[in-house]
Formats: sequence, C-alpha cells, structure tokens
Amino acid sequence: MKINEKLMQAVTKFRTGAKKSDDKRDAGLPHNIPEVERFDNLQYGQDSKWNSLDIYLPKKVDPPFPTIINVHGGGWVYGTKETYQYYGMGLAKRGFAFINPNYRLAPEHAEFPDELNDVDTYLHWIDDHADEYRLDRNNFFLLGDSAGGQMVEQYTTILTNPDYAKLFPYKPLNLHFRAIGLNCAASFVLTPASLAGLEGAYFTPATVKKYHEQLDVEKYITKDFLPTFLITANKDFLHDIQFTLFGFLLGHGIQAICKSYGNDENPRAHVFFINQRDKLAQLANDQEIEFFKNYIVD
Repeated sequence: MKINEKLMQAVTKFRTGAKKSDDKRDAGLPHNIPEVERFDNLQYGQDSKWNSLDIYLPKKVDPPFPTIINVHGGGWVYGTKETYQYYGMGLAKRGFAFINPNYRLAPEHAEFPDELNDVDTYLHWIDDHADEYRLDRNNFFLLGDSAGGQMVEQYTTILTNPDYAKLFPYKPLNLHFRAIGLNCAASFVLTPASLAGLEGAYFTPATVKKYHEQLDVEKYITKDFLPTFLITANKDFLHDIQFTLFGFLLGHGIQAICKSYGNDENPRAHVFFINQRDKLAQLANDQEIEFFKNYIVD
C-alpha cells in the first residue's frame, strides 16, 4: 500500500516519543514475578512477529482461570505485548489469566479492518487452546485501552448484536464473555475530530468510505452490550469522549461504571493505569478487577 510521507513522519515521531516514555516508566521491572507463570511468544497467526501472544497465569488461584483478553492501545500505529507485559502480570497476580497479544500495526502492515481481524484471529486461537492453558470458558473478559478500547467496543458489539455481526466474516466463539473494560478508550470514530490525526493511518479515507457502516459502531449497540467498566483521568485527552460513551451506555440500559482518576494537585494522564509504580494506577486496576469479579459465574 502507498503510505503518505507526511503521515509516516508523524507516526514515526509518535512511536519514538511513546517508546521512550514507556521504556522510562518500566525501567527495571522484572520479566518474571513469583505470583505468575508466563508462556511467551505463542504464534496465533501467519505472521511470526505480529501474530504472537503471551499468556500469564496466576499461581495462587485454582484453575480453570477466569481470563482477561487484552487489546492494547497505541493509536492503531504503536504498541506491542512487550509494552504491556508488566501491566498484564499485574492483573494476573490479582487472580485472572491474562492474554497479551500483538497485532499488525498501521500504516505499514494494516488498515481497517486488519487489526480487528487479528483480534478475531487470536480470540479463535484462544478458543482452540483454552483447555490446554486451563482457561475458564465460562468466564472471559475483554480489556482495551485507547485504540484497543475502540476495538473492544466494536468486537463486543459484534458479540452482542447479530445484525452487526452479519457485517463481518467472523465465526462464533465457544467462550462466554461476562464484562469488559474500556480504559481511556477511543470511540465514535466517524466523527471528524476522531479521524483528524494519526487515526487516518488506519482509518484511511478509502476504508472509511468502504466500511462506513461497520465503523458506525454505536448505531448497533443494544441493551445486550456487556457490563462495562471505564477508566479515564483528569488529564486524559479522551476524558470527555470517555464520559460521552459512558452516558451513551447508560442511556441504552447497560450496566456501566466510569471513574476518573487524578486532580489538579495530583494529575494523571492518558493510560496512566499501565504504570506499575503508581499507587493511583494500582487503585484503578483494583477497582476494575473487582468489577470483573462481580460478573464471574460459578
């Protein structure tokens, strides 16, 4: 595919800054922790680099394990499972299996719906291997931040609205999803402001035109959408859209909680909850996990 040079320069700048910030945040954190068993670099698709995932299992919980499947953020152009490994282990030690995948990134390797297709591919891989890793098919949860939150919202709509599911070629799963987490999540992607920046690397004008109906996600959300926990922060650039989505979900009769963390004296920014050294981040993660536990079925 032909890549716009100016857009590629912006993507490269964003990636460089994000990785520098992420590496600084996570410097010195251990690759292994006593509470978690790791299975790394499991290939779920054809691309050995991008179609790979890690599985983190809690050692102090009896199987089968309630399971969180993560869809990482990064503006559809950045992020890897390595970036999310410490966060994932942090949630695993709270009693959940955590699935931590890569997916192809725009603009070099993906444009809509390629990344969502990868999400579907790894969900089916997990379905095929759930028993091998002692995952509880009856208690699955989806979790996504930023761009990943948009994909979780979209895939949840596919799971809960048969009319919307018909717009995609995805096959049913033998996994029962109980609730989701949308953290500093993007949504309402068809609004002009949502397509004005790096988002255009994934939602190209041609794909928006071709897949306009599939991108009109909120049009298809019904009361059957899953219970949702939303996290944002006072300095999150998606703070207002997160509360807009929260109100939208409540208006459709969906069980939802939205919490904003930080204040002027002690501010927090976009995806702050990834930081394993931040006590407020740990509180946010604790509260989201407690929300999930409320929906575990025996």
